[in-house]
Amino acid sequence: MTAKNRFLMVSTALVLAAPLALWGLLGQQNDTGVPASELTYTIEPPALAAGTETALGVFGLLLALVSTAVLVRANLRGSLAVERWWTLLPLVAAGLIVAGGWRVLTTGSADANIGAGLVVLFGTPTVLTLIGLSTVPGLLRSRR
Repeated sequence: MTAKNRFLMVSTALVLAAPLALWGLLGQQNDTGVPASELTYTIEPPALAAGTETALGVFGLLLALVSTAVLVRANLRGSLAVERWWTLLPLVAAGLIVAGGWRVLTTGSADANIGAGLVVLFGTPTVLTLIGLSTVPGLLRSRR
């Protein structure tokens, strides 16, 4: 495996693991004090066994920490260009917004879920902007 493929694999792991960690460790955010029969959902959350979300969150957190450590070490040794972070970090941030937004969209509420509207209104353009920003370093490199 070449160094480029290894860094691509580790970067992909970070981009996927960080949102998984946030989603799993944040947990389901239903209204408290409201009977489950009275909860309404913007999007029905997935039915998972007890503890599965937390286990996935811990796995995601450990994978994100290891991936970050590998990338920082490669950066310090000079085998990973600093410019690669300008591609990677917006993708991680977009993933975190999507994971947090998903928790808001799947929140059980007795009243209107105003947060769901805010996620759609502000989260969607922010995520699209971050994805667009992550392409800029590659476009600039291709013009050189």
